[in-house]
Amino acid sequence: MGTVKPTLAAVLCAAALAVPATAAPVTEDAKLTASDGEASDSFGRSVSVSGDTAIVGALADDASGSAYVFVRSGSSWIEQAKLTASDGATGDWFGVSVSVSGETAVVGAYGDDDSGSYSGSVYVFVRSGSTWTEQAKLTASDGAVDDWFGYSVSVRGDTALAGARYDDDKGTSSGSAYVFVRSGSTWSEQAKLTASDGAADDEFSRSVSVSGETAVVGAYNDDDNGSNSGSAYVFVRSSGVWTQQRKLTPSDGAAFDWFGVSVSVNADTAVVGGHGDDDNGSQSGSAYVFVRSGSLWAEQAKLTASDGAAGDNFGFSVSVSGNTAVAGAHGDGGYSGSAYVFVRGGSSWSEQAKLTASDGATSDNFGVSVSVSGETAVVGAHGDDDNGSWSGSAYVFDLPVITVSIPPSAVEGDGTLVDQGTVSIPWAGTADLVIDLASSDETELTVPATVTIPQGETLATFDLTIVDDGVRDETQTVTVTATAAGWWPGTAEMDVIYKAVTPFAGGCAPGFATAEPGYALAAPGAGGQVGPGLCLLIACLALGRRRLARAAQALAPCAEVTNQQINQSTPLIR
Repeated sequence: MGTVKPTLAAVLCAAALAVPATAAPVTEDAKLTASDGEASDSFGRSVSVSGDTAIVGALADDASGSAYVFVRSGSSWIEQAKLTASDGATGDWFGVSVSVSGETAVVGAYGDDDSGSYSGSVYVFVRSGSTWTEQAKLTASDGAVDDWFGYSVSVRGDTALAGARYDDDKGTSSGSAYVFVRSGSTWSEQAKLTASDGAADDEFSRSVSVSGETAVVGAYNDDDNGSNSGSAYVFVRSSGVWTQQRKLTPSDGAAFDWFGVSVSVNADTAVVGGHGDDDNGSQSGSAYVFVRSGSLWAEQAKLTASDGAAGDNFGFSVSVSGNTAVAGAHGDGGYSGSAYVFVRGGSSWSEQAKLTASDGATSDNFGVSVSVSGETAVVGAHGDDDNGSWSGSAYVFDLPVITVSIPPSAVEGDGTLVDQGTVSIPWAGTADLVIDLASSDETELTVPATVTIPQGETLATFDLTIVDDGVRDETQTVTVTATAAGWWPGTAEMDVIYKAVTPFAGGCAPGFATAEPGYALAAPGAGGQVGPGLCLLIACLALGRRRLARAAQALAPCAEVTNQQINQSTPLIR
């Protein structure tokens, strides 16, 4: 099958593994090239990674285009398949965009002509075992000449998003995006997305990304902050219906920033690139992080390269996974290119590494495409010339990220969840790695102060203790953070769900206390009912001492129960 060139960093991998675990470098794991690569293939113009699977587009291969799938086996990457369109033709540019999620890959071919010249299409491939087959060809229901459908693509699970940057519903080249969903093995168009304020030449869908029920679409020629300043739009799905939730623009947007040239979304975090920003010189570039709380989006950070310079084009490509973001700067160093890795701690982002190719050269365009999944980053360099001028390549990097895994939810009263938390690292060291753990809310969830990954191992487990604080506080989201010297921090979230007290079979005597929904203020006594004194005591026990004020409100109808009696009763429940 295909070739995976061992790089200098890969050859030195054994040496890297011999370093104590606390000295965790970023390692270039592999250099990927096409097994049949040739000059002008532009392999690496698009990349995507999901777990141990990477896909790389070569849009100019044989003048029609192709895409290559690589899989990780141990410490090696192997070419598993070459994907081509069943009806491919010259000028289709199959591979201009790629995306992979689990066993599904989608590939854009914006030059396809089913609905007219350059109307475009998207192909879906699925894997069974190690075999990939074409499952569907997607086209826009209203496709037309020069729409460029498929110029951008994204897939997560059974949802695919495809951009048609030159569609003209709201003016020439205003742009649109299409959502497709899979049921069984059948794909159908679910929605067409357009900007609420779309206008000619916005090129809405120059970039697209989907995660769960959220889609982000870039419109890099929008002019809210000046000509070609750019914007991005967030859409959300509810019961199969998509609506625009927010329009994102940078706090310091300006003309020709081209904000929206690239977008990436993961859960409640979106990253948007603006390669024309000029903080470090003309077209030095930047990227912005936005986070969602409820239905509101706020700008959390602006990312720029620590050594940024004019013409770097930082932000031309972006990708986010959890608390890790990668931004490509393909113009850096005379277009040899670079990429930068940022990690979030709390609400702050910091630059952790600058990635460059071990054999980088002028005009390689390393960073023209980037993708990150967990502790793995893939960077495309479509100008590399190992198989001839502009044959292209892609590089895989292992990031020293601590991965934390905990159950997504638990209920107050669950107690200790033995060995249900895990911390893992991408490679083993020859010394024990002591990892510090912290909970953001110890009134809901506690964790050990430390956990140790033994030498030669990559994983350790720890206990989680769910605290029953007796407070009716509904569901609380708690973050567990793992840190260690030389490693990038990892986080995971758990929803701690309030558990209502089960109502008693009996109740208070007529005219006495009634509780809030889900609370019992009395236990059955003689005749199955009790008087106000015991009602009050049980109310205190059920609601907790910190909720006495609410208990008093609940018991207000009882004339015999007063605040003074509540105060006198508090010693009973200390």
